[in-house]
Amino acid sequence: FIFSALFLLYGVNCQAKIELLNTPSVSSSLVSKNILTSLTKSTNESVLAVGERGNIINWKSQNNYTQEISPVSLLLTDVIVLSNGTKLATGHDGVIISLPKGADTWHKLFDGFELIKLKVTLLEKQVVKAKENIETIEDEEEKEEAIFALEDLEFALEDAQNAENTGPNLPLLSVTQTKNSSIIVTGAYGTLLHSTDLGKTWQLSDDLLNNPDKYHLNSITSDNDRTYIVGEHGLAYTSQDNGNSWQSINTQYNGSLFGILSQKKSTNLITFGLKGNYFISSDQGKHWQHYVSENRATLLGGHIKENGDVVLVGHGGTIITLNINTPNKTSLIKHPSGSAFSAVTVMNEQLILVGQFGIVSLDNSVNNKGVTQ
Repeated sequence: FIFSALFLLYGVNCQAKIELLNTPSVSSSLVSKNILTSLTKSTNESVLAVGERGNIINWKSQNNYTQEISPVSLLLTDVIVLSNGTKLATGHDGVIISLPKGADTWHKLFDGFELIKLKVTLLEKQVVKAKENIETIEDEEEKEEAIFALEDLEFALEDAQNAENTGPNLPLLSVTQTKNSSIIVTGAYGTLLHSTDLGKTWQLSDDLLNNPDKYHLNSITSDNDRTYIVGEHGLAYTSQDNGNSWQSINTQYNGSLFGILSQKKSTNLITFGLKGNYFISSDQGKHWQHYVSENRATLLGGHIKENGDVVLVGHGGTIITLNINTPNKTSLIKHPSGSAFSAVTVMNEQLILVGQFGIVSLDNSVNNKGVTQ
């Protein structure tokens, strides 16, 4: 039961997808117990959480929360609050929704139909450029490799053109805002979207990444003038110019990474993923130390405080705490619910966690006392 990356495929037909893209979420008394995938602090006293069926919750405590109605009934995968107070969430079928500060109603900014058009346009340009490049190559082996690469592009273009008839199918998985207020969204099959006008218009930037196999881009974060992406097959990237260019990072790992965290006012990073693997860098990703959690449970979410205290969460109710400066000293507990937790934050000296069974809180000392559901 893995959130984000394994929420990619689900068996509904095109018409059903279109209906979900245009059907508001349904109010439910069980919304806090349903699958939730991501959360962010919206104020010092509340968190905003999103999840299945377009569910959105503004949560203060176990008995004090409200449901906000989404314009779509699709799985929502990530949520952030922008610097201007606008709330923004991403989800399946290429959907991006927002709630401007002071507004009462969430609305749709972008969806998979627009994403398909951007994909087709980009791939058409790449095919033309690849054909032109082949004409200039004299070395036979090099030309053969270029022809194979062209064929891959042509297949991808054909798939994108077919999607214009079958409907959206690409999930968006993670979103961040950079220091210059650009919004960058990552998704399945190498999808990378970029907006410089707070989501009014979007550009597709897949071609800026060295990702010829179109691996999924599971998580993105921005801090300390840099932006970082991690994904399938140990892929990792960094940008020092708000997403206008990207450099590959070598994690020396070929498993899936589901999250990356940056410590504020520091060069420290931590990324994590399958089977309890996590990696710590003290130099913005140039070098990494590899660690494996005691129970080897897949890690899906995390939170890092300014003092370097880290909480990682994942399958089987796993909650791991450590300090990024002393990563060998870890504390592991399992939440009694056994939930697959997908995200965590800290509020009022409590851990707030979301996942398979909704939202729960736990005393920040992280022991078996103080658990509430």
